[in-house]
Amino acid sequence: MDPAPGRLLHVTDQYALAHDFGHTWAAVEGIRLGDVANAVAEVRTLLDGRRAARCSWWLTERSTPHDLEPQLLDAGLTIEDDDYLHAAMLLTREPPPVGDVEVRQVTTLGEFAEARRLAVAAFANPHQRVPTDDEIALEWKHATDPTFAAWIDGRMAGVGRATLTRAGAYLMGGATAEWARGRGCYRALVRARWDAAAAHGTPALAVGAGPMSRPILERLGFEQVAQFRRLDDVLSSA
Repeated sequence: MDPAPGRLLHVTDQYALAHDFGHTWAAVEGIRLGDVANAVAEVRTLLDGRRAARCSWWLTERSTPHDLEPQLLDAGLTIEDDDYLHAAMLLTREPPPVGDVEVRQVTTLGEFAEARRLAVAAFANPHQRVPTDDEIALEWKHATDPTFAAWIDGRMAGVGRATLTRAGAYLMGGATAEWARGRGCYRALVRARWDAAAAHGTPALAVGAGPMSRPILERLGFEQVAQFRRLDDVLSSA
């Protein structure tokens, strides 16, 4: 991930913190800590005032120290059992095209607002605050990553974002409206973001997959390369 307007990107030899303007979650990865409590306090300070409600710390078998997880829990982080284990997955070959689903990058505030509301409704996550019209307009103004939407019969049916990096595209926020599920939207959005990564000169896709998306991604050729354990730091209940 590269620096961009509206993005907080703080990289040290102990961790990497990223948060995009308007997003509910921030993320800490590449974790190799010395003083765990101090690192947690530092991240909280960096996020103060950015309206991030939660900060997810993504642990792997390479994270240190060896007792990192209990130390983070002692520092106030929490585990949600149904959102704890995630597969780090990688795709390096072209996925199949999907017919009967139109997918393209959103290009107007109206499309972006519709896509944001579709994603919030599809995820139905009680921790995700519904953004106001003014907040969505500010997000659009500060947007750095492309957002793609899928349409079926002229109706927006799915949405997904991609962060284009020097190594490939990282997929986020893939969601399909309940009425459109099982009709290929998710697969079509993956293909569109593959095409974007290929046009960027980096034909590869990476994703952190939960239990719902992992089977679909495996059928598309994604392979697991690591496993994440997700701990959340609740910064705000708003």
